[in-house]
Amino acid sequence: MLFTRKSLLPGTALPEGTKFCGHGFLDPERFELRADADAIPFSYSQLDTILRMFRIPRGSKKAEQVAATLRTCEAESPEAHACATSEQAAADFAASSLGVRASKLVALVTTVHGGKDATRYVVAPNGITRIGKAAGAAAVVPCHPMPYPYMVHYCHQPADVEALRVELTGLGDGGVTTAIAMCHANTMNWDDRYFQMLNVTRGEEICHFMPRNYVLWLPAAELLGN
Repeated sequence: MLFTRKSLLPGTALPEGTKFCGHGFLDPERFELRADADAIPFSYSQLDTILRMFRIPRGSKKAEQVAATLRTCEAESPEAHACATSEQAAADFAASSLGVRASKLVALVTTVHGGKDATRYVVAPNGITRIGKAAGAAAVVPCHPMPYPYMVHYCHQPADVEALRVELTGLGDGGVTTAIAMCHANTMNWDDRYFQMLNVTRGEEICHFMPRNYVLWLPAAELLGN
């Protein structure tokens, strides 16, 4: 899912096995209603109560995942972030972060047309469109799912990013996907393994696709390319 911005060109073939749904990615699920989600404990200090509530054995892999999610959600971060247990909570965080009313937001997701990934994808001609501001960093809030007994999204507002809509077609099998991608302009403080993986120098702009169970929030007024 990782690639450099300069490598994303019409006609570029993605690595074989690139998938946006199916194995490794849960199908989209519905959030709990806000009233129901707010009634469920969501704090590391209440871990034992949460495990009992969902009948998850202590010491199990699922218990470790629940604990890790709660710690991540409560950890301090240099960027604004929140763990949303309902769609309304995700929209409220995005609205607060972006300085608009929730009713003025749009939520974009990757769409796998036909519900099945292609064997291998290639970037379509004229298939790359910038999302958000025409110039400068995009004002967006991406949200991605966390391992938990019900849907929880980790939402944050990254700095120095560009958001893209990328049309992908299947080589030979006709699969089509409209993918959302995020590109990070400032990677100077990233872990060495990312640069080694891509064989690039530190600081180079690095992008990643968002699987279809991720969501990108942005102000409707800034949506370009429609």
